[in-house]
Amino acid sequence: MKVLKYNSLNWGEYYDDQSDLFKDTKHVQYKYAKRTRTLIMRYRNPQQFLLKTKYNYRKLIYRHGHKNPIVTHYFKVGHEKWKFATTIHYWLKKPIRY
Repeated sequence: MKVLKYNSLNWGEYYDDQSDLFKDTKHVQYKYAKRTRTLIMRYRNPQQFLLKTKYNYRKLIYRHGHKNPIVTHYFKVGHEKWKFATTIHYWLKKPIRY
């Protein structure tokens, strides 16, 4: 794994909020678009009263090959716009299926 690019402002915000706003619970919903190789995950917002919204989102965009994918991470809290977090290049022993 190698981090190719990151936004220093959003990276810290993403990893600080990840433990609270992006918990893996039974309410997570996934939507994958095979043509664009984009995975969107919808999380129930634990702070609905403060943010006045029900859901938070994470978006993963897969590029390059199936054995050496490059994954770009975005996140969206409430009604804000998508924020760029990181771009990571993975080297895998076996190709992944997506």
